[in-house]
Amino acid sequence: MNTDRMLERQQAVNLLAWQCALRINGLINIAAIGSVRRSLDTYLLFLQQGTKSMQNTQLTGSPVNWIVVSVDNFGEYVEKSWQDFRNQVQILLLTQDEALIWMNRIEKALAEG
Repeated sequence: MNTDRMLERQQAVNLLAWQCALRINGLINIAAIGSVRRSLDTYLLFLQQGTKSMQNTQLTGSPVNWIVVSVDNFGEYVEKSWQDFRNQVQILLLTQDEALIWMNRIEKALAEG
């Protein structure tokens, strides 16, 4: 293998490595931004549900009644949290798949001679 061919191959591998790093970094940033957004959404939902449960219960009502109303209202909160968790796992699996695809491309570029 001559020096020119070796430098071309190394340049191709470096470009693939940069592309891989940028794509993986992009997916991780999407996951991080989505996580912050979902945390804020969940917090706002928590506050809204708390306000609803306070409005729906009478101040003279029993604490047990307040707990029952609160648990009923937080069903939406639990469902949303579960959906957010599934979405986060899917993004992480996508990131792993993307990394494996790019590593395979880099290995193929290195193997070409």
